[in-house]
Amino acid sequence: PMAQAEVTMLPQTWVELSEEQDIKNMQRILDLLDEDDDVQEVYHNWDE
Repeated sequence: PMAQAEVTMLPQTWVELSEEQDIKNMQRILDLLDEDDDVQEVYHNWDE
C-alpha cells in the first residue's frame, strides 16, 4: 500500500453573493478555470 497526502485550502471567511449578475460571473469564472487544462485546483470562499 502507498501512503498519500493532500493539502487543502480552507477559508476562514465566506462570501455570500446576492446579486444575480455576480453569481453568474462567479460561475462563469469557475467554469472557465475548470475547462483550462493548465489549472489543477481551484479554491474559493464563495458560500454557494
